[in-house]
Formats: sequence, C-alpha cells, structure tokens
Amino acid sequence: MVSHDSSEGRVNLTLAGRAFAPSKSRIVLIGGGVMGPGIALSFADAGFEVDLCDTSPSALEAGMQALRDAQQLKIDLGLSPEGSLEAVCSRVSAHTFVDQILADTALVIEAVSENRAVKAAVFEKIGAFAPRDAVIWSNTSTLNVFELAGPSVIERLLVAHWFAPPHIMPLVEVVASEQTRIGLQDEAIAILSALGKVPVALNKFIPGFIINRLLRALGREAFHMIETGVITPAALDIAVRTSLAPRMQLLGVMQRYDYTGLNLSLRNLRDPDILDAPVDREPASITKLVAEGHHGVTTGRGFYDYGERSNLQLLRERDARLWRIVQSLGDLVANPEPI
Repeated sequence: MVSHDSSEGRVNLTLAGRAFAPSKSRIVLIGGGVMGPGIALSFADAGFEVDLCDTSPSALEAGMQALRDAQQLKIDLGLSPEGSLEAVCSRVSAHTFVDQILADTALVIEAVSENRAVKAAVFEKIGAFAPRDAVIWSNTSTLNVFELAGPSVIERLLVAHWFAPPHIMPLVEVVASEQTRIGLQDEAIAILSALGKVPVALNKFIPGFIINRLLRALGREAFHMIETGVITPAALDIAVRTSLAPRMQLLGVMQRYDYTGLNLSLRNLRDPDILDAPVDREPASITKLVAEGHHGVTTGRGFYDYGERSNLQLLRERDARLWRIVQSLGDLVANPEPI
C-alpha cells in the first residue's frame, strides 16, 4: 500500500505491510545478465541498497560494468547530476553466491534466464534461505512461474516484467496468481510508480502477457509481408516509425479504433479480401540468419549490418536515443491518460 506524508510531501511505501524505504529495505536481485543491472540501477538511483547476484563471475563483472555505463550515460545526457556515478553505483554490491545474502532482504527479484528448470531452482533456493516474509518478484517474460513455485513461495510471488532496457523503458507488467497474497500486487504497483515506472496490472495470467503477445502477432504479419516480397525490412521499419509508432504513442491500440470509427474498423475487420498471415513458428528470413550465425547487434549483423561497432557502442547509442524519446514524451509517460 501507499500513503502520503503531508508534512514533507513524501510517499510512504509498504511491502508485505511493513515500511519499504531506502533506509529500511534491502533488495536481492538474482541474475546479472541483460535485465538485472538495469533493474538494480532503477532501485539504486532511488536510494535503495541492492545485492546483485550471479553464479558466473564474468557475467556479473559485465553486468556491473553495464550498470556503470548506464549511469554514466545519464550523467552525460544531463539526466543525473555530475558526481552521482559513484554514489549510485556504490549502492549495488556484486556477489557470486546468494544463500547468505538472501537472509537479509525484504524483496527478492529473480531475473535469471527464461528457463523453467533454472527459475524453479532459484525459487527453491529463495524458499530455503530468504525470510518467510520476503516478497518475490519474477521478471519472466513468458513463463507461468506460478507453476514452478513451491508452497512456501507462491503466496508471496508475483510477476513484475520489465522491458529492456529496464532503467529507461517505463512499462512494467504486473501479474499475480490466485494464490498470491492480497495486497502484494497493489504494493508492487505503488513501489514501481515511485521509481518512475508505469506499472500495468493484468487481471489474470496469460503466457507472454500483453506486449510480447502483441509483438508476436505483429511479427507474424511483418515476416509474412517480407517473405512474400511485399516490402523490405528497412522499408517496413520506416513505415512503422513514421505512422504506427507516433500514433500509438498518443492513442494506444484501443483508442485508435475510436478515432478511426468503430463502424469503419468493424468493416475493415470483416473485409474478406484481407487474409491474415498464416501462423509460422519458424519464418524463413529469421531462421536463415540464425543458421548463418547472425543474431543481431550481439554478432554485428541481423536484418541490418552494424559494421565494426561494438555491442557496447550500439547499446549506448540506442539508450541515448531512447532517453531522448522517453524524456520528450512528458505526461504521456508520467500520466498516460486517454485524450
């Protein structure tokens, strides 16, 4: 839950009914890969102490470097004050073990690989070593983690699915199960909102949640048009960036139907001449690239050729542009109400 301290204008957060604040609450984040460092940075930037854990020393080292680079970029862009690098990064401690660290935490966030066995093992460890009242957030993007959690974990477990890069992208999808203790979802939403995120609660679990399911449907049509010779990948991206993207930023998906006209939209949906793309779980264009070892920015080539630029250079340029976009949205992020 959340209350307001009118004397100082502060938001008073709670977790499992107890005060949740930088001076009182420590966070354990398991997984130092793609998502963990950015999530850790979001909490550290708000003053929280975070223990970032990973069994791989090299992954942990890379994660801590990614965290420092992300904070330095915020400084370079004028989004964080000069001199904040050490202050923020010092709040994140790196560990290649987790058992003892779990003993002193209010919130455990798992951000390990999207693998059922790996996540089940993490939940078992949390159940064995974390305090019985510690709350658990899973950053799964597709899995039904509630099927993987034991009795000592499931009632305090919910999904809090962040989007890459998590320290920039506002959305967090929040999902509870029928077994999740009442109140934990509301507390998670309040905490995420206090971090500057835009949490959206799902009424029930569905594989892939909201955005990944929409992207899956969009990708099916995109691959179909590319592979049937309708358009090139580059031209398709230009079309999306100059039409779908800005309009969706303002209207989303459902309100756009109102502005198009529901009668016209229904007629378009009924149009027998527009056939839906067939379900293809292995589109030829992406399957061929993967078989050739082209995985995107990590290998220097995917649908685009990234030349000799390093993965770090590409991510930094992406993040700099994303920060400019997110900052320019203003109230569309802070208060995304329909017009």
